[in-house]
Amino acid sequence: MTTLGQALRAVFDVAAHNIVMKTAPRTHILLACMPKSGSTYLSNAIGRLPGIRKTSLVSGAARAEQEINFRVALRKSKYHYVSQQHVRYHSRTAEAIQKFQMTPVVLVRDIFDCVVSIRDHWRNESVRAPMAYVLEDHLAMDDGELDRMIVQMVIPWYINFFVSWTRCKDALWLRYEDVISDPVEAVACILDRAGHSTDPDIISAAIYGSNPAAERRNVGRPGRGVSLPDELKQIIREYRDFYPDTDFSLIGLE
Repeated sequence: MTTLGQALRAVFDVAAHNIVMKTAPRTHILLACMPKSGSTYLSNAIGRLPGIRKTSLVSGAARAEQEINFRVALRKSKYHYVSQQHVRYHSRTAEAIQKFQMTPVVLVRDIFDCVVSIRDHWRNESVRAPMAYVLEDHLAMDDGELDRMIVQMVIPWYINFFVSWTRCKDALWLRYEDVISDPVEAVACILDRAGHSTDPDIISAAIYGSNPAAERRNVGRPGRGVSLPDELKQIIREYRDFYPDTDFSLIGLE
């Protein structure tokens, strides 16, 4: 027997398909990203390109998981857009990518550098995020204690994120380190995958015409994670051991 919810879902699916199919092809870039991987900088640059807007496909924020809201995605399917989201890959993500003709781009960063950058973010901006329930009280801890908390409570989400996206065969993978060394090439690569050709000079203007201080690029320097104690690095390496068939070299776990 079909439930009311299933019936409504079927109606929504038909409506979504019809609306997307009836419009001219649109560029829909899903920037699935590790927190503190330069995603704000990259998505802002793409969102400044002529005809492309930066948007959000979520219905919550702060501590809520950044899952794709299908109704929001349907409403925004008529635009060319880039959406920056800390979202893992699973059946609903795959369904959204297919249904709304998204180009999945996965942005990652050296996992040890992420620990230091997260700690800076907590101290300088906000502790609210879906990866772990962090309290303002935790900021009273010294840096070493915060690093341990991040490694034990937050980095497992990063591993989950990374492993999940290795299951997406169509994803374009980019590294934070490559984006900051050659952002024009990174954006051009994304647009090429999305079938949205743009002159390199226009890309350059979108990137370098911005105010770097407003991009929340944090320290923007690779290699800061080398200062982590060996015992914390070892904990992170042991997470990798649960996935012996997964190549973690993109995030610094050889």
